[in-house]
Amino acid sequence: MEQYIEIYNAFGKDKPVEEQSCYHMNCAEALLRAANDKYEINLPEESFRMLQGFGAGFYSERTCGAFSGSLAALGAMYTEERPSEQAKMTRAAKLLVEEFQKEFGSLDCDYIKKYHRDEIVACNPVKLRAGQVLDRVVAILEKE
Repeated sequence: MEQYIEIYNAFGKDKPVEEQSCYHMNCAEALLRAANDKYEINLPEESFRMLQGFGAGFYSERTCGAFSGSLAALGAMYTEERPSEQAKMTRAAKLLVEEFQKEFGSLDCDYIKKYHRDEIVACNPVKLRAGQVLDRVVAILEKE
């Protein structure tokens, strides 16, 4: 997962400094794109645009975007066609919440930024660790 997240962390860094912010991918988008690549989910490009509003905790420092992007990936992977009680997706969501809480101490962007964000590379380390959490959740689900 790390190699895929690093691709999206670096996206646009080859552009002039004054343009780089126009290419930035938020935590939610980076996690969904990385999961799409690693797990070969084959999401269409439009899917990633839907996550723009999830960055920076809904731009309000609420629920972490890396969590939201991870949950979106799990939804793409484990949501079943209806009719279904969605037992696997329910398990996936609960497990992600549990593992994310263990890793970061909270699901909230403001808390995570305060204790886990890097002053130089911003939330890049958070995205990498969130990718590890997502990998752990997928590994557990695939064994069940």
